[in-house]
Amino acid sequence: MKKTLIVITTFVCGCSALVHPDQTKAKALVEALIQKENSGDYAGTSQYYTDEFNKSESIEARTDKFKRLHDALGDYKSMELIKERDTTDANDFPAVDIIYRVKHTQLSSVEEFTVISEAGTYKVEEHGITQEQQ
Repeated sequence: MKKTLIVITTFVCGCSALVHPDQTKAKALVEALIQKENSGDYAGTSQYYTDEFNKSESIEARTDKFKRLHDALGDYKSMELIKERDTTDANDFPAVDIIYRVKHTQLSSVEEFTVISEAGTYKVEEHGITQEQQ
């Protein structure tokens, strides 16, 4: 009986970890990140990213990238949701992909995000920024 109980408990716990992040909460996280990056608080953006993402580059390197993007794109004007969908990440874990069109004073960008649940908290695992093609 004890072995069955352990197996059932493990199975239930394993299934609960495979739930897709809530799209509404994932969008709120992404929108807060976009606002943070456009406010110029680049060091503050690290709270929105996974630990692995934050380890991939220093805050100084990320700050430099965001400053160069700001110089090329201009000041933030608005954002528009293009797409959101449940998916899986590169490790086959549940994720939400979210894509926004972000309008700036000089150019518009397309920002793509993959949001996962990391230790019960939603975090951005991948973030790509490209210039919108006219």
